[in-house]
Amino acid sequence: MKLKMHTLIHILVLTVLTHAQARTSANTVAAEESAAFVQSTVVLTQAPTTAQTPAPSALTKPVGKPMRAASAPATNAKVIAMPAGLDFGVVAPHTLLEGNFKLANTSDKPLKVLGAQPSCQCTTIEITGKEIPAQTAGVPGILEVPVTMKVSATGFKTAQVKVVVEGESLPITLELRAEVAYAVRLAIMDAAGNAQPYVDAAEDASRLKGVAQVFSSDGKPFRVLSVQGAAPVFVNWNEKTDAPMAKYEVQFALAGAPCEQVPKYLLVETDRADARMIDARVRHACTKISPALDIAEFRSNVGALPAGGSGTFDIEIKKMGANRIALVKAVDAQFSAELIGQRADGSSLMVTIRLTPGKSVAGVFMTPVHLVAVDSNGQPYMTQRPEPGAPGQPPKINTLPAEVDLLVYGKVQ
Repeated sequence: MKLKMHTLIHILVLTVLTHAQARTSANTVAAEESAAFVQSTVVLTQAPTTAQTPAPSALTKPVGKPMRAASAPATNAKVIAMPAGLDFGVVAPHTLLEGNFKLANTSDKPLKVLGAQPSCQCTTIEITGKEIPAQTAGVPGILEVPVTMKVSATGFKTAQVKVVVEGESLPITLELRAEVAYAVRLAIMDAAGNAQPYVDAAEDASRLKGVAQVFSSDGKPFRVLSVQGAAPVFVNWNEKTDAPMAKYEVQFALAGAPCEQVPKYLLVETDRADARMIDARVRHACTKISPALDIAEFRSNVGALPAGGSGTFDIEIKKMGANRIALVKAVDAQFSAELIGQRADGSSLMVTIRLTPGKSVAGVFMTPVHLVAVDSNGQPYMTQRPEPGAPGQPPKINTLPAEVDLLVYGKVQ
């Protein structure tokens, strides 16, 4: 009888979590797309010389600020999350975020947690089977809920945990949010006169030359060591006589032709240990990227590497299901690339790659690494890609193997 009851509870948990996932899937996707759009078009009105946001530093433990729930709890809910979410603000890449929630039980009997399902494996929570004490003398019973989230690549990161409690008709949602960014950032004026985190040359190729603001988000002084691998040319600052600052203006001049020589990213090197290499996307007719795999970022940063050394990085590939990466190789013979591991992360796949520059590589580099995917049977994973049709005709749909070139940059010193 106990075995049957355990089986029924297990089926109930899976059913509730599955239905909850189905109800929120469209909203989650829309939120992720909205966050990505905001990230790519955010306006930086003026590069600060003093701290404007918490400094993303590996030495500072980020603290999450309480967020309100997106919607009010059900009218008959007995258990309430306090807070509903935590916003960690700006944090450095490869940071482990630690948050503490509370589940408050307002009923007169203890309630058991039947299951807790994070939206990604970067999030950990261990409360299944634990009991939320009953309310006593009008004071809700409290269960402490520690949750951690590991963030790696830059951008906006959101994770949710669906908690199923016995007697509750809907799961309780706990949310964690952060913006992952380096301690030094770039801002370039666009055609409309607004500062943007990208080079705006999509409509005007002359904008491949200009001035970039390089600033620390915490207001600490630093030095700019190179721009696109060359010595920086500063505006109104003399590196021989002037003291280090928290904000600089540096000139850049990117190749505009032939098409294959137009860089997809503007690279800047600094002397800060937590931001040795940073980038700004170059928007131009020759730099469009349409990968066959839904990679979360078009490039990865391995930072500064010692001569003869190597660096590892993680790349998230979305909507992979049971598909996996079968092959990783460097496109340039001066480098070697190795697949270190991969793991399912919800519907995404987290892939770890090691890049090793050859002995001839020195200074700042950006090189493509080729990834090939297979399906669950080990056969080539096929994807459909549209191509423009003839004038007046609809686009053509091509079915091709899922392969992609990922750009990786860093510096050998």
